[in-house]
Parts: sequence; structure tokens; C-alpha cells
Amino acid sequence: MNAFGKIALYLQAAAALRSPHWLGLPLLPKSLCPGSPANRGAYNTFIIWIKQLGLSSAKMVVDVGANHGDFSKAAGTCFPEAEVLLVEPLPKMQRCLEQIIRTRRNKWRLLPCALGAEHGSLPLFVDEGRDDIASLVGFSEEYLKVNPRAQPTGKMICEVKTLDAVAAELALDHIDLLKIDVEGFEFEVLKGAGQILKKTDAVIIEVSLVRNTGTSGLLVEMLDCLARHGFQIVNVIPSLYDIDEPWRPREFNVLARRGIKSP
Repeated sequence: MNAFGKIALYLQAAAALRSPHWLGLPLLPKSLCPGSPANRGAYNTFIIWIKQLGLSSAKMVVDVGANHGDFSKAAGTCFPEAEVLLVEPLPKMQRCLEQIIRTRRNKWRLLPCALGAEHGSLPLFVDEGRDDIASLVGFSEEYLKVNPRAQPTGKMICEVKTLDAVAAELALDHIDLLKIDVEGFEFEVLKGAGQILKKTDAVIIEVSLVRNTGTSGLLVEMLDCLARHGFQIVNVIPSLYDIDEPWRPREFNVLARRGIKSP
């Protein structure tokens, strides 16, 4: 994204917030902005998406696949009083998040594992040269085709829990905002969250068409799954495009929430 695009994205986020926000200011050296997001473009995008959900408030945010914590920072900007649970299986990212929690985020908690349909241990496939790519379903040929910079260079065994069990363990009886970005494992996460989803107000889920079978039916399946759980679709946003067919989205972010109850 060029400079004009970064500025335009920042202005959209500021308009959504109805306020300037220094964390998202583009082009400034990060050395001058302590606590800046790792990716200010992603941070500003997350603010826009969160505001699209139309939540009046949020006390509990769960960030599954937290990575550098940019989504959690955006949620914290939108809802300063919210508690945030960050779920992250990569040790390198865990250390990054622990540092943020120690220095600035006393309402954040880290859960150092992955989430799935059942408890256990699974291999997590990683690109050791990048800290933003890892997947429990591996790197398919189709994924590598649309994301050629990715290099599957190793794997590690990580603990997997269900979100339902985590909610019971931490006495979470309600989630205002749930974000899931787990590189193709999103359906497994939802399978392990059947109970807490009933008590969740809004979700943002990345749906990958190239991590698994590569069929567009996965998007329809996700929309149906959310509808069955009582969510209404707010927006469906393409996020990764095919190199050979640049008009063809290969990943989407789905924004959904429950309807406002009548008094």
C-alpha cells in the first residue's frame, strides 16, 4: 500500500472512531510512537471492521490467533474498558504479547495454546522466516501458489484446547467480540465453541479457501454455520486474491453479530 492509501485508511479509521488515534498514524517512525501496532494498516482495518459491527460496548474480547496483538490493540482503542484474552500458539509471538501485557496492558491475558474441536496435541506447521504464518492444516500447494512468499520450513507440537473448555476454566460466561484468524482451522475452532457461541455477541472470522479444499463452498458453509448459531451477517470482505486470476478472492473475513433484542 502506498502512502496515500495508508493515509486514506487511517482517515477511515479515525472517522469510524469519530476521533484521531495516534496509534494508527501512518508514516511516522515507530521509534517515536511507543506501543505502535506491528502493522498499522491492519490495526486501522480492524478498527473499521469492529465499528461496522455496531457494538455499543464490549467488556470481553477474545482474540484467537493473536499474533502481534494488533487486533487486540484495535479492540482496546474501540473499547478501552474491555478485558482481552489473547490465544496464540507460537512461542515467538507469545513472548511479544507477554512483553506488551507486562508494560501496558493490565487487562490482557495470554493463553499460550491453539484452539480446536477437542483437547490434544497437534503439529503446527510454520514458516521460520516469518512470524505471521503458521497453520495446523499445513501449507497446501494452492495456498503456496497464491502466497508464494510463504516457505513451510518446520513444525512444532502445540497444545490444543476447546474454547468451551477455556471459557469454563476462566469462568467466561459471555464474549462480546470474538475474532478468529487461524489459517484454515476456523471450522475446528467453532466445533469446540458450541456452548460459548450461544453467549457471544459478535464475531470476525477469517475463512481460507486455499488452506483446505480450495473450494468456494467453504465460504457458504461458514455463513450457514454462523446463521445456525444465531448470527446475522454484517459484511463479507475479500482479503487474499489469486495471482493468476486477480479478480478471484481466496480468503475472506466474515463479520457477524446477533440482532439487537427488543426491550
